[in-house]
Amino acid sequence: MNILKYLLIACSCLIGAAHAQSPIAKDTIEYRAQVWVDKTDLERYGGEEDFKKNLKKMFHNTTRFWNESPNKFSHYFRFVPAEELYVYDIQGDKNKYDEFKNKAYGPLDLSKYDFVLFLALGAKNEGLSCGGGGASGQSVVMCYIREPHNIFTDALYPNQGTYSNLGHEYGHMRGATDLYQYMIAAEDNPVSHEKLTPPKCNMGTGYRVWSDYCSALFNYTAKMKPLDKDLSDQVFPRKLVIKVEKNGKAKSNYTVNFYGTRAGGKYNKRDVYPKVYRTYQTDKKGKVELTNLYKLYHPDMTDPNIPPKEPQDLFPYSYWFSFLVEVIDDAAQKKYVWLPDVELQRQHLETGKDVCEIKVEF
Repeated sequence: MNILKYLLIACSCLIGAAHAQSPIAKDTIEYRAQVWVDKTDLERYGGEEDFKKNLKKMFHNTTRFWNESPNKFSHYFRFVPAEELYVYDIQGDKNKYDEFKNKAYGPLDLSKYDFVLFLALGAKNEGLSCGGGGASGQSVVMCYIREPHNIFTDALYPNQGTYSNLGHEYGHMRGATDLYQYMIAAEDNPVSHEKLTPPKCNMGTGYRVWSDYCSALFNYTAKMKPLDKDLSDQVFPRKLVIKVEKNGKAKSNYTVNFYGTRAGGKYNKRDVYPKVYRTYQTDKKGKVELTNLYKLYHPDMTDPNIPPKEPQDLFPYSYWFSFLVEVIDDAAQKKYVWLPDVELQRQHLETGKDVCEIKVEF
């Protein structure tokens, strides 16, 4: 009989409570955007003077959205448009938006700008996104909007609109992932049949609230302009220790199975992949110790036991968002622990500890 229990990750340290709104004055961290806009779109929005005026108001509302959403920020984060616009010209050909978007990934003067906001305000299809890997290390936030949608008038603060949608994308710009990809329905978990519900957050699982993961991450990356190239590895602890006990005693030779969870894609839902990804045995001290955690979550495509990418892509984004850890005792009794990568990262960033320990008790 399976005994199912959600076990919270416990690091070997105490974490002091932090308040969303500290009475202590916070220093301000400013992120400057080079804003790209098409010539015709600029004219349709009333010309450069009106556009700049409304652009500043929108950035101000995004700043409010970030800082007024309950959080544990150590800083006040401000987003500002650079005074000079980068005006491009698609000459009426909507197919050329992408051509100029690609150019926005070119060299950027980091003495003037920290990221790029690329606006395509008369596009064929709508959508906001954020990409990294610019020539100068910059992120490019892309905002594609169809006419007659107006990004400056589509919502009054605090109602959801372009300003808050950009706030979500700026979360990516500061290193955060989409938390909705961690949502697993019970029926999409063939192993333990329990759902996984991430915390509410502006990164796709709530509105006007930041998760502790985002607060810890934004505090950590606050002064990175641009983000460090190895940030995705930095945010992990150096070691994960799974300690297994039964009746208070460490147990050796217990089986520990890792099942990965996938992002949703064209051919699969967000789910627990039903094949075991890794199998370990507890040692004499009842422990499994794992290092190189980034690699654990981001396997090479030649590694065994991962979903195929061809002929259909059954492994969207090519990494595991979470693990469902299954521990089996000597009587075939089972217990389960969820290990989202963002939870390991939160613990590491909040505490500064390089070792995170999880205890599983029978």
